[in-house]
Amino acid sequence: MDELAKLLGIPQLIPYREKDNSGGLRWKRLEELLIAKKANPSAKMEKHKILALGIFGLVLCPSTTGIISLEPANLFVEYEKTKINSCAVILSKTFLSLNHCKKTSKGSMRCCVSLLFIWLASHIETETPILKNF
Repeated sequence: MDELAKLLGIPQLIPYREKDNSGGLRWKRLEELLIAKKANPSAKMEKHKILALGIFGLVLCPSTTGIISLEPANLFVEYEKTKINSCAVILSKTFLSLNHCKKTSKGSMRCCVSLLFIWLASHIETETPILKNF
């Protein structure tokens, strides 16, 4: 987690963690940090990284509302270190989870179904646009 704090340009993540330190970062606190960094023109990259972390945690791998779990945060750190896009892995895990939920008729999706839909819609050729109604 020290690497994440360094990427975001903050000394430590403790004030941004959930109250019981059970894991996860509170987006509301990160949003306050983002607003504070807006006034500082030299913190441009840090602002982009905070927004990217929000997308990783709140859109691609949602969990509890307003909380970025540690798994997407770790995924974000790995992406920043290696610059290898992990969308293929996320899509395959989403597809496998969807398949498992369908076969067992129980369970819930905790991954990015919307990303899977957009990927499928962009790779299926039809005469009428699939995303027309959205």
